[in-house]
Amino acid sequence: MILLRFSLPLVFLSSALAVDFKKDIQPILEKNCYECHSEKTGKRKGGFVFDELDTFKLDIADNDVAQIRPGKPGESHFLEVIANPDHERHMPPKDQLSNGDIRKITDWITDGASFEKSDGTKPMVAAAPKKDLPPIMSWTNLEGKTIRAGFVRLEGENVVLRMPANGAEVPYPLAKLSPESVKQAQESGAP
Repeated sequence: MILLRFSLPLVFLSSALAVDFKKDIQPILEKNCYECHSEKTGKRKGGFVFDELDTFKLDIADNDVAQIRPGKPGESHFLEVIANPDHERHMPPKDQLSNGDIRKITDWITDGASFEKSDGTKPMVAAAPKKDLPPIMSWTNLEGKTIRAGFVRLEGENVVLRMPANGAEVPYPLAKLSPESVKQAQESGAP
């Protein structure tokens, strides 16, 4: 009986502390990021936009090219550039988010980086159906990280890659690839 008395409040506490994107994360992004990364201002620096959720969702996936990896804050480049003031591409460039704001973003990513209100439970991620995969190639980004994926097409300022793990198509900014990988994308997309 004592165990039950103590375990119930912990369940309610967990739900009460769940991070809600619209209430907790969007205001942080609006205050600190929209000036350079929003449709409202017409700026998409680095190819990122945070006020148009369909576009923002393209940066959230569990693969090696996504900026935000749901459930994996330690593997999320987005969190790294805002949390580490010594990062060469630290954001916001002339400021530092509060520890509380960084904690909220970390918790949001840990909870699955969803735009829907969280109920405190871990998200269920449905496996994408496997599609016919193009030949897997190695792509290198400007940070020297290698991405293994198949070329699908060039689309504006992006190369669309197909991830071998789940068959998902992921647009990746050409500006974030090494010169060799940009050339590889251009050659792959040539008629």
